[in-house]
Amino acid sequence: MEGKRKMRKKEKIKIEMRRNGAKNGSKNRKPANNKSIESVDDKDKNLERRKEQRIPIEIEVKYSTGDSFVIDWTMNISRGGMFIRTPNPLPVGSVLKIQFSVPGAQENISAEGIVRWKIDPSDPNIIPGMGIEIISIDESSKNILNEFIKKNLKQK
Repeated sequence: MEGKRKMRKKEKIKIEMRRNGAKNGSKNRKPANNKSIESVDDKDKNLERRKEQRIPIEIEVKYSTGDSFVIDWTMNISRGGMFIRTPNPLPVGSVLKIQFSVPGAQENISAEGIVRWKIDPSDPNIIPGMGIEIISIDESSKNILNEFIKKNLKQK
């Protein structure tokens, strides 16, 4: 009788472990895509922290950190920052000079930004890149960006 109880208990544990994504008796195994889930959750937290509404748009952006100069594309932009899609995101805390042009503007926008968060390219299910906060922008560039954002928010 005691042996049957132990057997039932072991079977219940195995069933529960399978429901939780564990295999081969490993109680600590996490689902294979756990990193993706964490990245998506982190991205949702970033959405909650945003001060400004973002416009989904692909704009060519040029940026540099010291000697290196890179051209990539934005996925979205706001008055306070942007997400740059890139296979080589910079480390969090990196300061970069940014230059881009918004549709309809005559002049380029120049600013300085800082990498606040990044998504590494190791996960094929999530687009890699980096979240940039604009930390310095001249008055002319600020006006161009504000007009572009204002115009596009009205169209939504």
